[in-house]
Amino acid sequence: MEKEIVIDENYQTTKLFDMMKVGDIYKVPFEKSRHNGIKSEAFRRNREARLVNKLKSNIDLMFRVSETVNPGYTSIIRLK
Repeated sequence: MEKEIVIDENYQTTKLFDMMKVGDIYKVPFEKSRHNGIKSEAFRRNREARLVNKLKSNIDLMFRVSETVNPGYTSIIRLK
């Protein structure tokens, strides 16, 4: 499911990742500092999933972040 996220006073990056289900795509309005924070959180979540053996190898991903899929947005994609 593709969903556009609205930035307001209740926005938190970690809550976005907690709400996502497999196959979800969230579009967050692009801002460089926000994009870097989202990339960092995705990296942390992927690393933790490897440590608890949810992911098998270093190239296996649970979350992917892209700024080119939807211009003007940071896309967060949950793969597994």
